[in-house]
Amino acid sequence: MKVCVIGGGGYVGLVTGLGLAELGHQVTNVDVNTDRIRQLGEGTAPIYEENLAPLLKRHGDSQAIKFTTEINEGMEDCVVVFVAVGTPSRADGKPDLSQVIQVAEDLGHTLSSYTVIVIKSTVPVGTVELFLSILARTHTEGVEFDIVSNPEFLREGNAVYDFFHPDRIVIGTNSERASLVMDELYAPLLQTTPNLPVIRTSVPSAQLIKYASNAFLATRVSFINEIASLCERVGADINEVTEGMGPDPRIGHAYLTAGLGFGGPCLEKDLMALISIAESHAYEPYLLRSVLERNERQVGEVIAKVKAQTGDVLYQRIITVYGLAFKPGTSDVRNSLSLKVIDRLQSEGASVRAHDPFALAEAALVTSNVELFDDPYAAAENADSALILTAWPEYLKLDFARIRVTMTEPRIVDACNLLSAHPHLAEGFAYNGFGTPTAN
Repeated sequence: MKVCVIGGGGYVGLVTGLGLAELGHQVTNVDVNTDRIRQLGEGTAPIYEENLAPLLKRHGDSQAIKFTTEINEGMEDCVVVFVAVGTPSRADGKPDLSQVIQVAEDLGHTLSSYTVIVIKSTVPVGTVELFLSILARTHTEGVEFDIVSNPEFLREGNAVYDFFHPDRIVIGTNSERASLVMDELYAPLLQTTPNLPVIRTSVPSAQLIKYASNAFLATRVSFINEIASLCERVGADINEVTEGMGPDPRIGHAYLTAGLGFGGPCLEKDLMALISIAESHAYEPYLLRSVLERNERQVGEVIAKVKAQTGDVLYQRIITVYGLAFKPGTSDVRNSLSLKVIDRLQSEGASVRAHDPFALAEAALVTSNVELFDDPYAAAENADSALILTAWPEYLKLDFARIRVTMTEPRIVDACNLLSAHPHLAEGFAYNGFGTPTAN
């Protein structure tokens, strides 16, 4: 099947395109970012994602996937087109739909035969109707095109794995013809995973499934951070508390790790969008607002722990930050809480040094006055405190004894509780994690 992926240079679009090529389809990824398309055409992945590079090499070499900036080239003889462009948050929290609208306008000029248009981008209820109204100026729904909402559930850092091992496929459409095309598209995946649930819904339900899923995950993160703060005050240990909660099948262990909170391009953005959707329908989402507000407080919790160690005045203090990506396993720094911590430190006059095993290049594009280090040991020299803000497993391999002797004062604020299971690594430091009896 010939497939076009618009927004094919981004995380979702690139993984989707390469995944479909692996399933045997002929794919063209289209993106307006000329630098990314050039890199991909040369066989270089512009993002770090586990197992992405081998897929790119295999299917780039075989021409099962091609990359272009020209939508006309991607749409030639195309049966299915995926819309995977970004929908970043605006200042008011509502998603910016300008890229989605532009795709609708472009498709209005390029559709030439029946095509299933699959909305992969996370968009609020009502967006598909807007998309449809733009296409309906020049084309007839059900004859020249149908629209499907097919939300993605890819975790950055595990996106390639998640594509080939999904826990469900959601297909939202009112078109039987489009539904059959989607069945054919995903047939190779369904053959290898015969018990994979395929959930068929209306378009609005499919869109809300995505938002509700991410809002629920965000709620778990804020909840466990709230419990961690309580643990510090009553002498309990959050690690022991979550160990006792997780075996309950109604609860489970996922997203119950106390730490810096949720960041990145999805959870906060989708939570804010869901709040906006509720407001636009005259509903006050008290719980959702509380989840967001609790997460925003967590950055302040980190700053408070730094001050508890070094004193209230951070002016000219040298602070080393370990971890810039919003989570381990990815180079993505979009909406990283680590960067928000850095902003707060700098606003109080601290001098910030930073290290990350994979995200330095992306961080360099969005930070200023931050010394970025390839060498984690050099980053700690003469530092007054070190913060662990991304739970990279690489940091567990560091020689903390070596780091300790190079710092002005051996202090660690571990916002990920990365060292809490290996207390010997923090021996000799003033150590503060989150949610443990010694965390205050």
